[in-house]
Amino acid sequence: MTEHESTQILMQVLCLLAAAATASWWVMAYPMRVAPKASIHFSLANLCVLIGMLLYTQRTDQPSYLYWFTADVMILLGLSTLRWGAQRLYRLPSSKLFDLTVITMAAILMLFVTPQRTEAVYLVSILSLAASILFFGLARDHLHAFRDTFTAFATNWLVIPIALIGCLFLLRPIILLFFPDKITVFATLNTADAKPTLWVYIILILLVNILIVGNSINKLVTKILTLANRDALTGIWNRHSLDKQLQHIHSSWHTSNIPYCILLIDLDHFKAINDNWGHAMGDIVLEKSANAINNVIRNDDFLCRYGGEEFLILLPNCTLEQAHQMASRCQQVLADLIIDTGENKLAITASIGCAIVTPDTPIKHILARADKAMYSAKKAGRNCIETAA
Repeated sequence: MTEHESTQILMQVLCLLAAAATASWWVMAYPMRVAPKASIHFSLANLCVLIGMLLYTQRTDQPSYLYWFTADVMILLGLSTLRWGAQRLYRLPSSKLFDLTVITMAAILMLFVTPQRTEAVYLVSILSLAASILFFGLARDHLHAFRDTFTAFATNWLVIPIALIGCLFLLRPIILLFFPDKITVFATLNTADAKPTLWVYIILILLVNILIVGNSINKLVTKILTLANRDALTGIWNRHSLDKQLQHIHSSWHTSNIPYCILLIDLDHFKAINDNWGHAMGDIVLEKSANAINNVIRNDDFLCRYGGEEFLILLPNCTLEQAHQMASRCQQVLADLIIDTGENKLAITASIGCAIVTPDTPIKHILARADKAMYSAKKAGRNCIETAA
């Protein structure tokens, strides 16, 4: 097999990989509906890279805006679209204006010279610098996305490969500065000299797509965990997540001997709201009540939906007096809610039971004590606070 034939095979493999990635992400976007907005961006990114690579193979000694200028712009658009897909996936602020500015500036600089092989050092340097900026931006996006969900070690190992790709593109202009005769290695993909570059592109396409597949899976798992631990209606924690949090706070109490309290909040006459105004109005009351309570608790406190119209608050590092103050604030914000039914305004009140951990109280019994105190508050006429004996 000649060098030219092996180069052609590598080029076919490269195009096949890019085409397969384009099709795979499209399938993820529409039939499978896995992060569709992000997946379609990833599909378009691979398509742009594929078009750019195919145009690269047509470069000759003759000037051509299509095979030089358009090909480079398509590659940069592909890298930008990849970044926009990651931002969609992790709900990060869009960088479209910045990225399009980078591409526009690169395109303007490319137009200063005739698009031909004799200007290849200049053109490849501009492309590489713009590509490195986009990859460094992509690495920064992933750093922001991962640092809240992964350890620092895991985050670095997920971000470093993307940053290294940016460094690789940044290295190309430096190499060309000292070894301009190596331009055929980078500028065209249809010669025997292009074999190293083809291998690099193959590895890059594989690596980038593997990374974004991993990111998509991570996002999907995070979403599943969120759905498992969050109440679908109110968005606060659900009862399923309570056990783990209670175990953690109880263990901390054993270690530090700093007490914690539990408030169990039951909205008064909630059944009457559903009966008189419908379940849709009941859902509105639950949503607004959860948001109101969530706005007054401390950062370390844990609020969950305990039952139908019941909310539970874990108060770490809290005395009984402080728990009573928190219960009063919760009653006040509920009373301040304005819920218009169309005919009149609903008044929201709550009966609250309060319990503090004691040395002779097993972890399960403190919940029962808070529940008993809450029922005592209801029997006492509702809209009041009772403390467990």
